[in-house]
Amino acid sequence: MKAGLMVIKFLKKTRFVKKTEKEPKTNPDTPSGQQTSCISGDFPAVSMVDTAPRDSHQILKGSKKRFHEKLEYNLSLLAERIPNPRLICENFTIGSLAPKKVAAVYLKDRAHPGITAEIRKRLTAIRAETVLDSSYIERNIENSSWSPFPQVETAEKPDIAESALLQGRVVIITDGSPQVLLAPVTFFDLMDTRDDTYMRWFVAANFFRLARYIMFIFAVSLPAFYVALTSYNPELIPTRLLYLILASRENAPFPVYFEAFFLMGIVEAVRMMMVRMPSQVGTTIALMSGVTLVIAGLWSGIMGAPVVIIVTLTMISSFGIPSYDLRLAVRVLQFFTMIMASFFGIFGFAAAFFYIAIHLVTLKSFGVPYMTPLAPTDTGSMGHTVFRENTPVMSKDKTYKPQKQ
Repeated sequence: MKAGLMVIKFLKKTRFVKKTEKEPKTNPDTPSGQQTSCISGDFPAVSMVDTAPRDSHQILKGSKKRFHEKLEYNLSLLAERIPNPRLICENFTIGSLAPKKVAAVYLKDRAHPGITAEIRKRLTAIRAETVLDSSYIERNIENSSWSPFPQVETAEKPDIAESALLQGRVVIITDGSPQVLLAPVTFFDLMDTRDDTYMRWFVAANFFRLARYIMFIFAVSLPAFYVALTSYNPELIPTRLLYLILASRENAPFPVYFEAFFLMGIVEAVRMMMVRMPSQVGTTIALMSGVTLVIAGLWSGIMGAPVVIIVTLTMISSFGIPSYDLRLAVRVLQFFTMIMASFFGIFGFAAAFFYIAIHLVTLKSFGVPYMTPLAPTDTGSMGHTVFRENTPVMSKDKTYKPQKQ
């Protein structure tokens, strides 16, 4: 008996057994936006099991730590990585029925005052009964809820949030959510990866980043471009390639646009099955089902081989986009461009592509143009966003500042 009590005391000292502590009562009527220093708080401990890495993809370089559902622990991670008194934390309480704590973290004299004031204004304007996840905050503070493109970046790694703070961005942490929000965001932030930052050779980092831009264009436009050429303007296709396409479609009973929509629908169905099926067996079943349908369609002559190649290349290109929210936008835009190309041919494809480009140029995230520093052009900031410079001490990034209306 005494030995058992000694073991329990030892475990309590080493924090493997959680001590029961009374949670402070939250009052929804208290004023929000109180500023405190992030390094002056007494942060609670989190068990080793809760913070164990649970990543579905392989991490080659960088920290293995990730954010947790507890807000205080997430703040301690940022304070540990940036032990600077200029690391400011503004506390908010959102929710009339079940209040939740939300914190906006930024570096004083790095973050633009106009951006921090706008984020503070939008957070205090949220009227909701509760906040179940950080996505509730995201949908209420973004500039345009009708835009398919995400205007706030989500992150699960403390090193990504640290990099955002050093750039002058704001990190929004929601109690109960393991994902933090980074605002503002640009298109090039969503196309960036940790591998580019930690890669030794800057030439290789720029090469793979440029490859992702090309894959983004392929993912959005390749099926629609194929439909427009084969259905309306076959004279633009090289002669030998056109003969091969016509030979593969000699006995095809359906038009090209129907084949493209059908195969893209199969791809989306396989993706949804892979997400919904929890085990690896379910993923294998989803892949085998899609492959079986495609092979059966080719063998029976219902669909042609070229459209299978186009759809497969489109699917592979879409997986090259790092941001999950941006991939969702691309999946919607694929069908939009295909519909325009099916009805209007090359003209419809060009109109759809032109509309997407105009929307990207005019879209803003907390006053920051979405395509900055490309539009408007700022050559001094391209080494931080569009490409990666090879300098020991990079110049200060001036991308994240609101533009005058």
